[in-house]
Amino acid sequence: MVEETDEEGRQIYRTAKNKLIWFNDQSFTKKKPQGCKRIFCIGGSTTYGHPYSDSTSFSRWLREFLPLADDKTTWEVINAGGISYASYRDAKLMEEFAAYEPDLFILYSVHNEFLERRTYSSMFDRSSLLTAPQAWVVRTRIGSVAKRLIANIQQQSIAKPQTKIDLLPAEVDEMLNHTVGPVDYHRLPEWRKQVMLHYEVNLERMIQIAKKAGAGILLITPASNTKDCSPFKSEHSENISSSVASQVENLLDAAKDALGQQKHAEAKRLLERARTADPLYAETHYRLGQAYAGLGEFDEADQAFEEALNQDVCPLRAVREIGETIERVGRRNRVPLVDLEGELRKRCKRELGHELLGKEYFVDHVHFDIETHRRLALWIMEELASQKWIPSISAHRESQIETIGERVRSELNPHEQGVALRNLAKVFHWAGKFEEAAPLAEQALSLIPNDPPSRFVLAGCLRVFGKKEEAIEEYERLFETEPGFARGYQAFGELLAEEGYWSASKAYLIAAVVHNPKNVGALMTLGNVHLELDEFKFAEECFVAVDHLFPGDAEVQKKLKVARDGLERSPTETHRMRESPP
Repeated sequence: MVEETDEEGRQIYRTAKNKLIWFNDQSFTKKKPQGCKRIFCIGGSTTYGHPYSDSTSFSRWLREFLPLADDKTTWEVINAGGISYASYRDAKLMEEFAAYEPDLFILYSVHNEFLERRTYSSMFDRSSLLTAPQAWVVRTRIGSVAKRLIANIQQQSIAKPQTKIDLLPAEVDEMLNHTVGPVDYHRLPEWRKQVMLHYEVNLERMIQIAKKAGAGILLITPASNTKDCSPFKSEHSENISSSVASQVENLLDAAKDALGQQKHAEAKRLLERARTADPLYAETHYRLGQAYAGLGEFDEADQAFEEALNQDVCPLRAVREIGETIERVGRRNRVPLVDLEGELRKRCKRELGHELLGKEYFVDHVHFDIETHRRLALWIMEELASQKWIPSISAHRESQIETIGERVRSELNPHEQGVALRNLAKVFHWAGKFEEAAPLAEQALSLIPNDPPSRFVLAGCLRVFGKKEEAIEEYERLFETEPGFARGYQAFGELLAEEGYWSASKAYLIAAVVHNPKNVGALMTLGNVHLELDEFKFAEECFVAVDHLFPGDAEVQKKLKVARDGLERSPTETHRMRESPP
């Protein structure tokens, strides 16, 4: 936060402009008014309100509902949720907010612990940790956890020379930012163990910060979309052979075909074989959960979905240990908890007849829909009332809850909602999670009709699903709306080539190459299209261009020979195409 003077001449704290990439724009007076209670909501993108904003977050709903419990108090609810912020960054935030006269911290810091690359070889140097001024740590509850973390690190780094101290960057630097997908993630049990020990240290640290500031703290346990979100990355067990790995993948492919045909019993049989062969492959568990759910075996489905989440080697949802750690630390410090997963499960059981949490409550893998944010605010207030921090909402005011809900929803901007859903669809598409991306793109198009990026994602998903003609129709609609949508040239050109529409394909691939003359993929496909049309000179030009970019590639040399042999046979080129373009 930075100090400013508002329009009324008051001194306020406001979110620094250079932090608005990660945080909502929030402000409050430098001097807390008399009769005011100040609440800071701390956490990651769910607390922020992603994919939307503060306007639909549980912080916003708390602002609306708290006066129903106590209208004599002035309530300030500051949304301090940071996009991609994990517990070690949230602890730094709390150190700052502790100086701003807080009354209560609400903490939902659960899903981002594995998002940044960080190492522990020198993050906690025993000599510096156990000497002044840090010696206080070992005399607190944090100390016992920190010492376990230190011992774990020292055991692994013994006899290794110390290098420069590992420092986190000033802002979030996600591992995913450096890849074309979750490829940098692998199964690293020791690293996971260290991350979880660090997480426990940070929870203890934040509880101590709140207590020292004279503020209360409330913890929220994690909830995730397990039913309708496949693992971000599956990885085979280290001890299985390549032949067994291939067998598992073949069984998985056959099971997915069976699921697509609603043959759940057959899929179950195949997937149970795959699970026996490799119990650590995350997608097997997820697809097995789908088979069990299709057969009405909901308890087995629940276990399979949970196992899929916990075996995901790109853990962008809170793993089992996160919830266990929150509950353990909360009990140890007698800190109140909101059991979010438990509350959602009870609601799901009432509404759907099972406890499988999915798209009914989440817009993606972890982020809530607007109604779930509203519900969470009410569950938080129930816990605050049980702790005597606030009065319960009186019966004559309960009718106002629905009135407030109608007003908040009426203020929503459909275009902004559509953009938010489109951005989610793009992320899932980028991560190769097409089953999740397609419905989000469709929802975005329902709010912002003919939106080119949303239609591009939807068309790409349909292509992956094998619905080629439907994908062609979506690309045609895209280019009718936005002829200059350059990102779509190569994808549509490649699809048309797959379907044998050579001349139409050529037009889009040429556009892709004109847009980016070093686009190797477009050049290769265009060269192949020219070969199909017996345009050997143009084909030669394409493959020569690729050869300049990647000299000596065997496949390129082979294609060059085909083009040059064609020129020798037919100096005067003829042109053909399979059929008229669509």
